[in-house]
Amino acid sequence: MKLEEATAYTAKCFHGEPASCSYACPFHLDIRSFMARAAEGKWSRAYKQLREATVFPLIVSILCDQPCRTRCQRTLLGDEAIAIRDVEAACVRYVKNRKPQSYAIPPKKERIAVVGAGVAGLSCALNLAQKKFNVTVFEKEGTWGGVLRNHDRFAGFAEELELQFSAVKVDFRYNTEITSLEELAEYDAVYIATGEGGESFGLLDSWNPELFTTRENKIFLGGMLTGATLMEGIAQGIVVSKIIEGYLQTGKAALSPDMRYDKNYCGRYLDHEGAVSKPLVAASSPDGYTEEEAKQEAARCLLCDCDKCMVACEMLKRFKKTPKMIAVEVFADTQVNPPFSTRSLTRQAYSCNICGYCKSICPENVDVGSLLQLSRRGRMNDGVHPAALHDFWLREMDFATSEGSYTAAPRGKDSCEYVFFPGCQLGASNPEYVLKTYAYLEQKYACGVMLACCGAPAYWAGDDKRMEDNLQRIRQGWEELGKPVFVFACATCESLFAQFLPEIGRISLYEILAKDDSIVPTQPFAEAAVFDPCNARGDEEMQEGVRKLAEKAGITVEELKEKNRCCGHGGHIRVANPSLYDEIAHNRAAASEKPYIVYCVNCREVFSLKEKKAVHVLDMVFDTGSSDRLPTLQEKRDNSLEVKKKLMASIEGAEFTPEKHAWDDLVLLIDDETQKEMERKLISAGDLKEAIWLAETTGQKFIDESDGMCLASMVKPVITYWVQYREVGPKTYQVHSAYYHRIRIKEEE
Repeated sequence: MKLEEATAYTAKCFHGEPASCSYACPFHLDIRSFMARAAEGKWSRAYKQLREATVFPLIVSILCDQPCRTRCQRTLLGDEAIAIRDVEAACVRYVKNRKPQSYAIPPKKERIAVVGAGVAGLSCALNLAQKKFNVTVFEKEGTWGGVLRNHDRFAGFAEELELQFSAVKVDFRYNTEITSLEELAEYDAVYIATGEGGESFGLLDSWNPELFTTRENKIFLGGMLTGATLMEGIAQGIVVSKIIEGYLQTGKAALSPDMRYDKNYCGRYLDHEGAVSKPLVAASSPDGYTEEEAKQEAARCLLCDCDKCMVACEMLKRFKKTPKMIAVEVFADTQVNPPFSTRSLTRQAYSCNICGYCKSICPENVDVGSLLQLSRRGRMNDGVHPAALHDFWLREMDFATSEGSYTAAPRGKDSCEYVFFPGCQLGASNPEYVLKTYAYLEQKYACGVMLACCGAPAYWAGDDKRMEDNLQRIRQGWEELGKPVFVFACATCESLFAQFLPEIGRISLYEILAKDDSIVPTQPFAEAAVFDPCNARGDEEMQEGVRKLAEKAGITVEELKEKNRCCGHGGHIRVANPSLYDEIAHNRAAASEKPYIVYCVNCREVFSLKEKKAVHVLDMVFDTGSSDRLPTLQEKRDNSLEVKKKLMASIEGAEFTPEKHAWDDLVLLIDDETQKEMERKLISAGDLKEAIWLAETTGQKFIDESDGMCLASMVKPVITYWVQYREVGPKTYQVHSAYYHRIRIKEEE
């Protein structure tokens, strides 16, 4: 992976970039940060920031024409712009120590001449002197200041200049007029800043406004001489000093990336949802703000920065990494060679629901989920993925695409116009969902059926090969059925088809049901909120269909404030980050006090585990008598096979016999608490039957002879299962506990 592959995902993210006001500021002052410090009365830190940006903070705090205020986003709320200059003046007034820093830098041999002791030339001279260059300033008048000499506050400005130059060494030559550039031949670089209408030595027509260069190799021009305002002239001095420094080092004038700053581009404007209107703080004295008033005015700053995804997403909030930081780490992690485990992003990469919510709320559509999906794919392809995090679901997918799969045209036909694709979890959750839906679709549309998996487990695991193989099977089945339109009950299935199989026609089951006037759903609740799954985002027909069915049932529907949030199931984060999964599931369950109408069985399961009242819309349509009891992992597999068996009998008149295992006849006695713990750990009864059967047939087990308790393990390619049990009858075992881990136990010969 190349760095650009990862950073391309977040290239448009502008978190941390300057606010709109800073783009308008000629000094590019980080006004957001400055205001945050001023609001807390941290005048020393605020002043240091102001000094570094403006060179002459007192002069700027008095004379700046404040273009920043025209870009203040406080005005979007109908308020007056922040009085930025007044807060800056307060900062200068209330800071205790304004003495400039002296930098311990070795002196440099290069000599630089500055022609003109106005603020533009002085700004350049001061910055170069701070870098220990030999600077000489030539001024035809008897003192410094340029146009400031005519200002009624010049005495104070002169004190400011004296203060700022007090920590550096500069050779000032007043009453010295330069009439020819030949007089400056001995200098390594020359900056001409002679003021409006001043001497340009015939170079103004060759002036480069970006690099401040002229046709003469070492001669630079700037300030009011080139049309800059007073403040722009000071700001230019800083930039020119950096360009000259680079020129002296390389022989070429150039801008570094941090110096490329378009003042005409004033940043992104945010919606500031939830921001409260605050009026401008009026100064109680003609001398300006009191310290408390300045803090209050600074506190009006909205601190404009886009952090919508980091505020809204539980995962991003927990890991406290910006999108751009994540992109760099996605790349950096690929540079670590196995078997070393120093990958800094592993936990976060597998803690993402891949739900797309970050992209949906981002002004620039930055998709952190797809970025972390890239990380998962990279790890899988490199063979360094944490296999245990997706092992269970990949095995379930393999079951759904092999023993649990079934494709058929309607009875007596070889092709069909529609085919019902329920997905692998709908029938597993409740066989009636699939059987009753298919009976309806077959009668009304002569619809076929395809029992399979859309590939979500492989997609979330980053397993490209398994995903592509599955897509090819689906594509082949579609072609054999005559390329019918797929009818989806699952939003995840439909969204993955839209992404990977766009050639296949798609329609939502709920859109079809909603259009049928003969369908009158039952009313489980008088009032409810519709919980739209994350993968239904953008599928207006599916969402509207569910709402029409709720309306037909006479339910008053409440819309959630945040639609299409992941319930927690997406991305299969339960194993990677159980506490985050619990947090997300809790937050989604608490989004409304009203019960939920859902149309994703995974959502329904998550909410049932959180004791949130929820009903699947198909319970309403087909009156299935929804139960709060969830099927166990083993029952889900049995349910899937039951669906296949009944459909085969109905469509083909054929009998389906599931694969038989030697351990199937074992009977396990499992109490509710143990079963609950097994479900949490994704351990099925079938797994334990196999483990116990292996232990009993091979004798490889630990036995406590005092009570007959046995402990056995079963090593699988990714994980090792352990079960504690006791035989209570022929082929009957009481299970006391079960767990698994990724440790391999080596047996000696």
